[in-house]
Amino acid sequence: MTTIVNTPLASGQSFVLAAAQEQVQYSDPSWFAVILTGALAITGSIFIFVTARAMYLAPDALSQVNMVGPAVGLGLPLLIAANLVYSFATEGFVLGYLIRAIVAITALLVVSSVGSSVMGRALHATHWDHTVPLSGGKRAKDSF
Repeated sequence: MTTIVNTPLASGQSFVLAAAQEQVQYSDPSWFAVILTGALAITGSIFIFVTARAMYLAPDALSQVNMVGPAVGLGLPLLIAANLVYSFATEGFVLGYLIRAIVAITALLVVSSVGSSVMGRALHATHWDHTVPLSGGKRAKDSF
């Protein structure tokens, strides 16, 4: 469908804007959809805020990496779900939005678990005392 708009300019001339795109029918969401969207978004935001506050108060970097889980594992998927519910309420069911949300949440969980593991191993290696033997023995005394 092509939409043609005749737009007058201040100088008296006019030009034509044409766009070839489908018209999307939007509707006002129901009260249930608005409440559900708000509850999901507020809950997800609370998870992210509490996690950020806990990371700020953590004593070291390894503890901060371990605290990323609630924000990435629950907070962000809840925000994606809130966006999905709102989209369904205003535009109706769109399969592309559902697939995009499922892929986003799955990728978020996979990437966060792998990233957390890699960061945890790297930070743990920086805290490891390389002078202690791996057999669990004591550090050799300095011979000064």
